[in-house]
Amino acid sequence: MTKDTAIPTNIYEERAEHLSQRELTDWTVLSNAEKHIIQKLTGAGAKLISGPRGSGKSTLLRIAYFTLIESRTALPVYVNYSKALALEPLFHSRSDALQLFRQWVLAKILLSLRETLGLLSVEIDPELKTEIDKADRYIKALESGVTPDSVSEMSPSGVASQLQEIAKAQSIARTVLLLDDAAHAFSVKQQREFFEVFREFRSREISSKAAIYPGVTSFSPSFQVGHEAEVIQAWFRPDSPSYLSTMREIATKRFPEFVKMLGANANENIDVLALASFGLPRGFVGLISDVSDELQNSSRIRRVILDAIDAHADVVRTVFSNVADRLPRFKNYIDVGREFESSGRTALRAFNLRKSLRTKTATIALADPLPDEFVRVLRFMEYAGLIRRIEDLSKGVKGNYRRYLVHYASVIAGNALAIGKNYKLGNITDALQRPNAHSLVKTKPQTLLGNNVVARCTLALPPCPKCETLRVSEDQKFCMHCGNELRAASIYQELLKSPVDKLPLPSRKIQALQEAGIHQIQQILSDETQRFRRRGSSIGPVWTKRILTVAEEYVSV
Repeated sequence: MTKDTAIPTNIYEERAEHLSQRELTDWTVLSNAEKHIIQKLTGAGAKLISGPRGSGKSTLLRIAYFTLIESRTALPVYVNYSKALALEPLFHSRSDALQLFRQWVLAKILLSLRETLGLLSVEIDPELKTEIDKADRYIKALESGVTPDSVSEMSPSGVASQLQEIAKAQSIARTVLLLDDAAHAFSVKQQREFFEVFREFRSREISSKAAIYPGVTSFSPSFQVGHEAEVIQAWFRPDSPSYLSTMREIATKRFPEFVKMLGANANENIDVLALASFGLPRGFVGLISDVSDELQNSSRIRRVILDAIDAHADVVRTVFSNVADRLPRFKNYIDVGREFESSGRTALRAFNLRKSLRTKTATIALADPLPDEFVRVLRFMEYAGLIRRIEDLSKGVKGNYRRYLVHYASVIAGNALAIGKNYKLGNITDALQRPNAHSLVKTKPQTLLGNNVVARCTLALPPCPKCETLRVSEDQKFCMHCGNELRAASIYQELLKSPVDKLPLPSRKIQALQEAGIHQIQQILSDETQRFRRRGSSIGPVWTKRILTVAEEYVSV
């Protein structure tokens, strides 16, 4: 029996919003810190749950949602805004784009209410059903690029009143809005408008929780983080004492057959994969999927695991590089970040060459203060999960340092731990499991990247298409040389046209897509027949779902 027929296709699903309540319950293991987060998400007060891509924000929001469904202590509404970027072209063609976007945000809440009422076995009255159906049509139209002739006139206060009436009718005192993929890093206007709506929902009866990304989320001028909402960090630290035991439990619960495939050294192998995932559950699932896939044809477990880690490191770097596709004006910042990651690995290797296993490090300490321009580079790297900021280090009169962990997969794949060639996988765990707080590379951006690093952190603005004169600012409307009107291209439309090799997928899957005639990402999203799933290719049902998810994510979050 082949892998694709023996294993349910959802077992390797990386996005929690695509999993059922039963699957979440059966496959999820929560750390004590994550249990505390669930308490905050189901409780009162506005919260912002922050973490990079794949850190488990959606899982925590969905678990909070189902927890409230079962307890009926609050009326929960889970809303996913992952398709917000599909509305981005409106901002190039409609003067009322913000109003259309606001109505979309509210319509999504109303539509998501239908799922809640269904799970609570509450009959929807005809008037509300008509409104929900209207919201559904409005959402589908906007997300498919069709602008409605008329704009609905929903308001946060009006939607809030509807929610309170429904909650009261069910003898429920309050409502909790769980807003996933809410703060996209790639449309500042949308982000700011969203947080205006978020703020307007704030009341004693309604508490909103929204998932955001570290370092790159833009809030409205009137939204004060800390005052308007508490920020909760949702990234399981890979250097925490309970990390490996929790990840082993996840592997045992969700992938029991895979654990059996690893044989007597299962724990040692799982520990390395867990560390290589860098505390990001999506990365852990992806690594297990890749290793399981390759073990169908090979019994060399150590080699398969190391190859999977190499491929995963490339995927993480691709995710970071793709930020430049979504934010072309920040291409120079991304280029500097890529060089910093490479130079950082070189510096780590030079440091670790002189150290024993227990004193090796994956931590870079940058002397504070850092130039604002370079801080933005680091924030983009945090968004992609390429680095993680941990507690700052104070050396008294010697100065203060910002400490950053470099993604463990990148460190392992690049041999930055300097543990030789014929090492045991357990050596990786020994080097990374309990890092020595005093083992770190103390440096400066200028030391790693040259004295001109700040000068290189500039916006990459497109020139005038008529005379090629460079723009002087991001908001410039007309060319200063020829007077030609300067229009910004739609990022969303450009992303749809991107080649498939932009996707963070293994090279053999990219090749299989291209051999099937799939060359642009929009072909994957519009290919209802899934012609890339053909006999003899390396793409079966499991990888079909994964490729579609990756393509959808590329043009969304």
